[in-house]
Amino acid sequence: MSDAKPHLRTLEEIERTCVPGLVEVLPTEGIEGVRYALWDMTGWHRDYDPCVWRSRATAEQKRVSWEMWVRMEKIIATVLHEAHERQVEEAMDALAEGPESFYGSSVDR
Repeated sequence: MSDAKPHLRTLEEIERTCVPGLVEVLPTEGIEGVRYALWDMTGWHRDYDPCVWRSRATAEQKRVSWEMWVRMEKIIATVLHEAHERQVEEAMDALAEGPESFYGSSVDR
């Protein structure tokens, strides 16, 4: 692994290996489902209590939390980009196949 800060190592691993799986989650669970999956994979939600942290978090806790949030949002942007690329590819394939494949059912084939 890289020389990343310990709290970002899991997110680096997720970014390297889990984006395709998160793209699969997106259509059924939406963007919030992807976000909750990231929280779950990192365990961030176990250590974060917004009610307490808002008034009592140390500067270090706030920095770590911010770094994790930014990295998670970067991963979400990557997931959205990949999903868009897939959608464009599927649309282009459908255009290339013509209306017969679009209107035909799997029973007709």
